[in-house]
Amino acid sequence: MPKQRGVALVQVLFVTAIILLLVTQLSLTAAEQVRKAQAMQDRSEAALYLHSREAALFYTLLTEPLLPAPDSNNPYAASWNFHGQPFDVDGLQFTLQDQSGLMRVPTGGVTDFENLLAVLGVGPAQSRQLAERLGRWLGVDRAGDAMMRGGFGGPVQYFGEFRFLAGVNEELYGQLAELMTLYPTPGFNPLTAPAPLLRLHMGEAVLDAVLDARRRGELDQNRLWQIARLSADDVILPITGPGLGIRIEGEYKGVALRRRLIAGFLPYRGRPVDLWSRERFTSGVPK
Repeated sequence: MPKQRGVALVQVLFVTAIILLLVTQLSLTAAEQVRKAQAMQDRSEAALYLHSREAALFYTLLTEPLLPAPDSNNPYAASWNFHGQPFDVDGLQFTLQDQSGLMRVPTGGVTDFENLLAVLGVGPAQSRQLAERLGRWLGVDRAGDAMMRGGFGGPVQYFGEFRFLAGVNEELYGQLAELMTLYPTPGFNPLTAPAPLLRLHMGEAVLDAVLDARRRGELDQNRLWQIARLSADDVILPITGPGLGIRIEGEYKGVALRRRLIAGFLPYRGRPVDLWSRERFTSGVPK
C-alpha cells in the first residue's frame, strides 16, 4: 500500500506540473497577443495622428498667406517658414521648402548646374564633365555656351536617376537632392533659397547679410533689393509657392512618424492641392 500511494503521488505531481506548464504557456501566449494588439492599436493611432496633422497643415496652407506670421492664432502659420528651417507644432517637427527657392533640373542648358557643382566644392574639370554628362543624358550637347539638340536621352523623370550619372556619389547626390527640384516652378525665389543657390547670385559678404536678415525675420522683397540688388524679372520671382516640399517627423506613443511629399497649393483652382510626389517610407537619402 505505501508503495502504491507513492506512485499515485508521483502521478499527481506529474499531472500538476503539466497543467502548470499549460497554464504558463497560455498566459505567455495571451500576454504576447495583448502586446501585439496594443502595438497595432498604437500604430493605427499614430498613423491617424500623422494624417490629422498633415490635414491641419494643408488646411492652413490653403487658407493663410504663405508668409511668416508670428502673431497668427494658427500655430502652424505662427511658426512656419519656407526656407527649410524645421519648426515644431503639436509634438511633431515640420520642414517646409518652397520649390521655387530650388534649382529646377535642367531641360535645356546645363551651365547653372555646372556653376552649382563648383559652389559645392567640385573641381572645375569634374564640374564640366558632370555637366556634359548630364547634357548627354538629357539629349543635348554643348557648343560653347549654347546647348543644341542632339545626342540621346530625355528629361529626368525621377530625381533618383541622378544616382546613375557617372561621377555622382552618395554625398554629392544628397547635396543635389536638397538643392534641386523637378517641380515646374514659375521662377526662382531668392527669399526661400538655400545658401549654395544664393551664392550663385551674390558674393560672400552679401550672402552673409541676406542670411542674417532671414534669421532675424527681416528678409522681404524690399530688404532683398537693399542688400543684394535683386528684384523681380523674367527669372527671379520672389513669391512663395505654389510648390512646397513638406517633411514631417516625430514620434507618437513610441511609434516613429516620417512623411515626405511635394505638393502644389492653389486654393482658387478646381483642384486646390496638386500632389506632385509622396514618399510613404522615407529613407535617409532625400528623394
